This record gives sequence, structure tokens and C-alpha cells, in this order.
Amino acid sequence: MLSEEALRAKTQRALIDLFYAELGLGLAFAQSALLAKTSGHLQDYVQAKQRAVKAADAVWHFTGRVTDDVARTEIGRKLGELDGFISTL
Repeated sequence: MLSEEALRAKTQRALIDLFYAELGLGLAFAQSALLAKTSGHLQDYVQAKQRAVKAADAVWHFTGRVTDDVARTEIGRKLGELDGFISTL
């Protein structure tokens, strides 16, 4: 059985991994939106952009739950990059 401290650490690692996965999905949706937009597929563009925004919003909403300062800073940096990309769409 895991100690309370070990369980917290494992939970934090899972949360951080989830955020990185969500950021990756957000980036993929943003890239898909850009491709759809340049190809003239406006419905696909809107849908992909909405999904990118939803991914970014989910990370923004829960980032405060990350207790590791270094990880939280890195997630914030990557999230800023994603937000910047989304804003160009």
C-alpha cells in the first residue's frame, strides 16, 4: 500500500501527464484548424478551433492544482504558446 505522500506524488505525476496530453491535443486541433482554414473548409476550421480552445481552457482551469513549481511554470509556458497560436487562427 502506498503512503499518503507517495499517493500524492503519483497523483501529481498523473495530473501533469494529463496536462501535457491535453496541450498536445490542443496543438493538434489548432494545427488542424489552420489547415482547414487555408483549405477553405470553414466548418472544420470552426470545430477544430473550438476543440483547441476547449483543451486550453481545461488546462488553464486546473493548472493551479499542480504543486510542483517547475512543472506548473513549464505547463504555463506551453499553454501560453498554445494560446498564442490559437489567437492567430
